[in-house]
Amino acid sequence: MARRSPRREEGSQRRRVSRGGGAAAAAAQLRSPRVSSPRAQVGSAASAAGMRPPACRGCRLAPLALLALLTGFLAFGLASEDTKKEVRQSKDLEKSGISRNNDIDLKEIIFVIQSQSNSFHAKRAEQLKKSILKQAADLTQELPSVLLLHQLAKQEGAWTILPLLPHFSVTYSRNSSWIFFCEEETRIQVLKLLETLRRYDSSKEWFLGKALHDEESTIIHHYAFSENPTVFKYPDFAAGWALSIPLVNKLTKRLKSESLKSDFTIDLKHEIALYIWDKGRGPPLTPVPEFCTNGVDPYCATTFHSFLPLCGKPVKKKDIFVAVKTCKKFHGDRIPIVKQTWESQTSLIEYYSDYTESSIPTVDLGIPNTERGHCGKTFAILERFLNRSQDKTAWLVIVDDDTLISISRLQHLLSCYDSSEPVFLGERYGYGLGTGGYSYVTGGGGMVFSREAIRRLLASKCRCYSNDAPDDMVLGMCFSGLGIPVTHSPLFHQARPVDYPKDYLSHQVPISFHKHWNIDPVKVYFTWLAPSEEHKTGQETQKGLREEL
Repeated sequence: MARRSPRREEGSQRRRVSRGGGAAAAAAQLRSPRVSSPRAQVGSAASAAGMRPPACRGCRLAPLALLALLTGFLAFGLASEDTKKEVRQSKDLEKSGISRNNDIDLKEIIFVIQSQSNSFHAKRAEQLKKSILKQAADLTQELPSVLLLHQLAKQEGAWTILPLLPHFSVTYSRNSSWIFFCEEETRIQVLKLLETLRRYDSSKEWFLGKALHDEESTIIHHYAFSENPTVFKYPDFAAGWALSIPLVNKLTKRLKSESLKSDFTIDLKHEIALYIWDKGRGPPLTPVPEFCTNGVDPYCATTFHSFLPLCGKPVKKKDIFVAVKTCKKFHGDRIPIVKQTWESQTSLIEYYSDYTESSIPTVDLGIPNTERGHCGKTFAILERFLNRSQDKTAWLVIVDDDTLISISRLQHLLSCYDSSEPVFLGERYGYGLGTGGYSYVTGGGGMVFSREAIRRLLASKCRCYSNDAPDDMVLGMCFSGLGIPVTHSPLFHQARPVDYPKDYLSHQVPISFHKHWNIDPVKVYFTWLAPSEEHKTGQETQKGLREEL
């Protein structure tokens, strides 16, 4: 494999900074089209343009009549100025590409729910589909097409959207105007969405969404736009996002003429925005205020159902075994952080190291420590978990020694999954998906396995090609070969809170973060992840700390 997994130590992280320089220089090319008010209306005063005051032949006007006449002229002048202003606004409206009378029908919107094949997620997506179709039927509109992403194509990379654009172009470009994407927990007011999209001229190239931006350059975006990270906007998928059909057709032509170049898919929403923008040759994201995640404002066409899933009773602690990967050099600084924060939430936990230390205690698996990758150690953990014949624990969680995690929230989340199914859960990345690669769970945020998934994996012959191979990527390759898909949860995080936009985290109940670099990990844990009974200072303090962090 030519490239390493993106989750490596800080030395390799900083070497990537130079990669962001070109993107930063390109930031100046960003176009931000002005969007005039869609509700500007041209007044009726223009119809008075041909009026003249009545002539008074051979007589002088009385003072009151003269005053009335002057008042009329003044009113007419003001009305004329208002009319000119509104006409200018109307012309600006046309120049901006927004149409006041773009009467598209609901059937011209293709809804694509970014669904997953896991039974819990597929069910949630089906419920959203029913809601959309019911609203459409209540409006006595011809029903739109509502597609579930996981059903559209069987190839590994369908979740990255771009490979499906040629299909959308061929199938829907003749009779449709928009492709609207949303997540399974996005809530849609169909009529308001229709009214919102009608503001934009669908014959032009539009990329619409709720805008996010980086507050500082971050490794998950390869330090792009490092000189001014705030300049580049990308969509919050939770609020929904839309592509006009002309833009879909343009992107399809590009995809046919040049293959996707990126080896890694790390943050899809950012990478899609970069691809569409194309260093200034394509449109930037146009922020749409009606695409929302907070659900407070009455004008919102979309909101996001922000909650921690709970499907029955939370999974018991004794049904979750936690494996912490560590090594001797981190026994003194990282392990005390685990013990000070989240270890007490666990019932079953072991620390796996290259050195036995009874005070922790650690388990030496007989696998030498490696500077990168940890494939040999991870597979040894999987074997040890499965071969404990007396222990039928349903779930295994493998984390790094600098992972911060909420076990209580994980208990809630796992209540929605069936451990008798092969479940491989965490934050999903991709490798080589444009050329037949595979998805994988990035290890820093935590990898969650059902016992059945481990059983099928170890029954196969798929193993590490070396002890220092990247464990998360090898696991992804193995599960892909077995036909077991990665189940993605955005509540797991490969990086620190400061590496994500505040607006993005504001509608999450996070389960994990990763890395102690340049942060106070204890403070991060008690701010973002600690159960309420552990955090005595209350919600207001927690909110203030989040803003500070």
